Parts: sequence; C-alpha cells; structure tokens
Amino acid sequence: MKKILPYLALLPVFLLLVLFEQDYLWTAQEQNLFLHTPLFFEQCMQASGGLLSWAGAYLTQFFYTPMLGAGVLCLLWAFLMWLLKHAFLIPSRWLWLTLIPVAMLLLADVELGYWMYFLKLRGHLFVATLGLIVVALLVWGFRLPLSSYSQLSTLKSQISTLFTYPLFGFYGLLATLLMGMMACRKRQYKAVLLSLVCIVGVPLLCYYVLYHQTPVENIYWTALPIFVHNGVADRWLYLPYVVMVLWLCVAAWRPCVMGMRRWMELAVGIVLLLGVALGWYKDDNFHRQLSMYRQMEQQDWEGMLATISKVKGEPTRALCMMKNLALQRLGRLSADLNRYPEGFARPNAAFPVHSVHTIGKMLYWYYGIPNYCCRWCMEDGVEYGWNVAELKLMAKCSLLNGEQVAAQRYLSLLKKTDCYRDWARHYEAYLHQPSLMTKDAEFQSVFPLLRDDDFLTSDQSQLEPFLIEHFASFPGTTPQQKEMMSVYFKFYLNRNRYVEK
Repeated sequence: MKKILPYLALLPVFLLLVLFEQDYLWTAQEQNLFLHTPLFFEQCMQASGGLLSWAGAYLTQFFYTPMLGAGVLCLLWAFLMWLLKHAFLIPSRWLWLTLIPVAMLLLADVELGYWMYFLKLRGHLFVATLGLIVVALLVWGFRLPLSSYSQLSTLKSQISTLFTYPLFGFYGLLATLLMGMMACRKRQYKAVLLSLVCIVGVPLLCYYVLYHQTPVENIYWTALPIFVHNGVADRWLYLPYVVMVLWLCVAAWRPCVMGMRRWMELAVGIVLLLGVALGWYKDDNFHRQLSMYRQMEQQDWEGMLATISKVKGEPTRALCMMKNLALQRLGRLSADLNRYPEGFARPNAAFPVHSVHTIGKMLYWYYGIPNYCCRWCMEDGVEYGWNVAELKLMAKCSLLNGEQVAAQRYLSLLKKTDCYRDWARHYEAYLHQPSLMTKDAEFQSVFPLLRDDDFLTSDQSQLEPFLIEHFASFPGTTPQQKEMMSVYFKFYLNRNRYVEK
C-alpha cells in the first residue's frame, strides 16, 4: 500500500480538474496551436527549449476533450513520480515526497488565471512536466556507471549540457546543476567546476552562435514562463518553480530524511494541501467568463444567460457584454437588458486586462465588425503567438469579406491540426459555394449587422465604449441595427463610464 497510495493521490487531482476546470482546459487548447508541418517544428526550435514547447503544444491538443487531456497530464505526473524515485534513489517509504514537485506542477497550471491569454511560452501547461521528466532521466543516466571510460564518466554532465540546453533550455541547465551537486558529494571537484563553467558558458555560446532571437537576459530561463506584462511582474507565480528546484536540489544532496517523525510527515502533508487549496485560482468571474466564451463559441445563448444569472458577487464588464450579445441573439435585448446582474468588477489579475484581448475578438465577429476582429487577431497573434481561436475567427472574417485567398490560407493551417481539420473542411466548402453561408445560422445572424463603413480607425483598446459609439452613431438599415441603436444610444453620453482602467 505504501507503494500504491502516493500514485492514487493523483485520482482526486484528476477528478478536480475534470469537475471544476473543464472550461479552463478547453480554453487552453483554443489558445494553443500545433501544426503537423516541418516549418512549425523549425519555428519552435528557434529558441533553446524549443523541443519542450513543441511537445507541450502537441499534448495541449488533448484538452479539446478535457477529460482526456487531464488523464494524460495525470499519467505523466505518475510517470514522473516513478522516475524521481529511481533517479534520486528514494525509498518506497518516502515515495510520498515525490508528490511535492507534482503538487507544484499542478499549481503552476491552475494558478494562471488571466495569464493564459498573455503567456508567450507555447504549450506551457505541459512544458514544466516534460522538463522535470527530462531532468529525472538525465540524473538517472548520470548515475549509470561507466567504469571502462573513467574520463567520459567525469565529463558526463558537461557533454549533457551541450546537447540538452539547446533542446530543453533551463531544464538542461538544472540537470547539470544537480549532477554537479552529486559530484560534489563524491568530492569530484573537477567535475563540479566543469559543470559550473558549462552552466554559465553554454547558454552564452548558444546565444552568440545559434539563438539570436532570445534576449541575453533571458538565456538562462528559456522554457520557463515569464510573468511580466506591460511592465508588471507577478512574482508569486514563480513560487511553484522555486519549490520544485529546491526539492530537486535537496533530493540530489540526499540529506538523511529517514529520521523524519510522523508529526513532521503530517505537517508537510497539511502544508502541501493548504498550499494547493490556496494557490488554486478560484475567481468566479474568470471561470464564468470561460464558460460563457465556450457557450458563445457553440452559440448556446440560453446557456450564457443561465451562467451569468448564477454569478457570485459583482460581475466584470466582460460577462455583461457577453450577456448583452446573448440577449440580442435571442431577440430580448430591449426587453430583458436590466433583468440580469450588471457590474464593473475589475478582473482579478495583477495587471490591467483589456477585454479586446480576451472576449473582444469574438464579440467583434458576432457584432458584424470583422475588420476589427481581424485586426486584434493579427496583433495578438504577432505579440503572443498564433492560436486556434484566432485562426478560426480570421478564416470566418475572410469568408465574410469575400477574401478567398486569405480564408484558404487560414483554413489550410487549421487542416494541419489534429482537432480542427474537420472544422476547416466544413468551412472550406464555403469557398467553393459562397451561397452556403446564407444557410449557416451563425452567418445569418451576422449579416444583418454588417455595415458599409467597416473601416479601421482605433478603438483605443476599449471594447465597450467603441461598441456604444459604433451602434449609437448609426441609425441602422435593418431591424437588428435599429434595435442596437435604440439600446446603445441611451449609454452614449455616459460611455466614459465603461472605459476599462
């Protein structure tokens, strides 16, 4: 039972992810992109640690079915526990200690909140897990004896760094550090000195020879997420990574843990559970936003209204704007606008979050403003990396605008994914038969809101004030446009109230 129980602890983790984070996991794969092309692989390998990003992006696709993705993640954690046990020679009695780095990996995935829209590390939900698996394998390999090649045995960690840093970034350097600590315990000071030289020198060598796109201040942290946005750093999110590194260093140094008493075990377990419970991002507005976005994608308008009606506390403007769209689609905007909760709650993030980066692109599409939708998809794609959600919207906007070459380009990319090739083939038929768009319920709801003056000026990253001006300043030629004008004209003079600060 001592050998099995630590692995069984992953079962409640799996259940928690499936029960409470389905929308989060599904959105993570929408904010991800993996293409089965040599060019995509080459692009990932433009920075050290690119192999981890490439593999992480591939595995993130499994969150298209959240239960499957959560299962894959938990299986990888179980494999990591087994590897750590053998790599660091942990007795079965102390196998539960391997739950500490796994708990930190869980926290690193579920504490992100709004960061999931702004992180530039591709496949970040899997990268740290894959990185620690690589570290454990390298440490295990370091322990293997090479008695016939004593000089090679001394140089194992240095040779490892030359090959692993380009592929695994920071995790290759971490493995070298652990090997150096193990060599220090054996009084192999020459190997320790060479390890330190490699940790400092190999990234610099790669910076000047291989990787010119990575800023020099980041060369030692590649394959780690950077929690800095618009000059604001969220340092608490680095804590799980710090704890993981400290745990590995302690395990490599191998202090005598055999004398740990029962009360100490209990105290560590309680601290671990409390840390996970407190660090898990549980903001109600954020999770309802993810739910409503997924329902908006599925055109489940009644579901969106049911979601916001159960909101706890004051909702954010993002929730209210999505609620207004659902009411408009159901033909109840004028009658039921005030029947649902209104609010101005600030998104629970350490930095300003503008709705144009989260729900704005989808709202621009549904409100018949495709050029602004394309504009923000393009800007965010360049800034934070392309993802499936943006390619889908740009394909539909191009179809709507009659831009067949652009639509074919985006659809061809989506056909190279695992989960969206059928989606792309469905919309590719619209290229050959544009009349099919008039029979599509989604396009039918967008057509009446289109205007001839859909040209780009600037929305100042302020979604709701722009929508108010857009609809209130136009008398409308269709019943849908006239309804929007009559509703939003009431807010026109007071539109500054809706500016996101």
